[in-house]
Parts: sequence; structure tokens; C-alpha cells
Amino acid sequence: EVLTELGYLSGPAGTPDVTEAGRRLSRIYGESDLLAMQCLREGLWDELTAPELAAACSALVYETRGGAETGSPPPRVPPAIRFTQDATMRTWGSLEVLEKRHRLPATRQPDFGFAWAVHRWAGGGTLRSVLTGSELTAGDFVRWCKQVMDFLGQLVAAAPGTPVAAQARTAIDSIRRGVVAVTIEE
Repeated sequence: EVLTELGYLSGPAGTPDVTEAGRRLSRIYGESDLLAMQCLREGLWDELTAPELAAACSALVYETRGGAETGSPPPRVPPAIRFTQDATMRTWGSLEVLEKRHRLPATRQPDFGFAWAVHRWAGGGTLRSVLTGSELTAGDFVRWCKQVMDFLGQLVAAAPGTPVAAQARTAIDSIRRGVVAVTIEE
């Protein structure tokens, strides 16, 4: 019912047809796949640079260790993606309402806790500059970079021929360097 309401399926409930949007959705997999596709469809990532796209997308894969603590300050986010962050949260909120209305478990809330680090790395920052002042270990940083790269690869498949796909490819190349590239080759 949710997928039909959002336009990913059409036709009768017993034998629905998959729409073009539904075929694109099938190329994104993970806990926040529906949120990711909604962000794509709403054009939230259309104007972002590669480092900004990496930062925005990191929120859909990253999970703060131990969960976000109540009363803790909000994570540092690159100023260029604050609008995208707000729009992503609104999209998530709309999706949460829809899921609750249909008595489904809610998609987990986006976590922007890795956005600053991956933005700096994809923009050419050094490992030392990225990790200084953060709670991340080098191992955690590399692991989350790989997760973001995997997700960006899914965007390339879900949005072929679009500016988002081109920026996603650039972001992957920008992240796959230094210690991240070395661990991929091992």
C-alpha cells in the first residue's frame, strides 16, 4: 500500500505492476532505500558537488556508535548541505507518518554524524585533518567510507545518466584514495 501510494507500484493490490520509479528503487538496497529514492525523486541531491553528495548520502548509511544521545549537540554538517539536511529530515518525517499510518516500522532517522568527515575527505582533506576533533577511529572512518561508496554506487545504478549519478561517480573516486584505497585493495 505504501509503495502504491508513493508511485512505486500501480494496479490492483493482489497483482500490482512495478512502475519505472519502482524499478529504480529496486537498485537501491539497505535500511533507508525508500528514503533514498524519495530524496532522489524530490531532487534533493541534484545540485550538490561530489563532496556534498557524499556528506548528504552518508546520513542514510551512518549510525552513530551507541546511537544519538539525547541532549548531545547536533553533528557538525558542512554549511553547503544544511538545506539538504533539512529537506532530508522533512522527507523522512513524511515517510515516517505514512509508515505509521500503514502500521509499518518506521525507517530509521538519518544520522548526519559522518557528514563532516566524509565531506572533508572527499574534498581532499588529509586523514589527520578529518579525524582531528572527531570521535572516529581510523578503522571506523575507513569502514564508513566504504559504506558511503557502496551507497553512491547504488545511486549510479538507480539514476543512470543524471547529474546525481555523475557526481556519485566523482564522489566515489574522491573517497577511494589513501588509506581507504589501500584497504580496498587488500
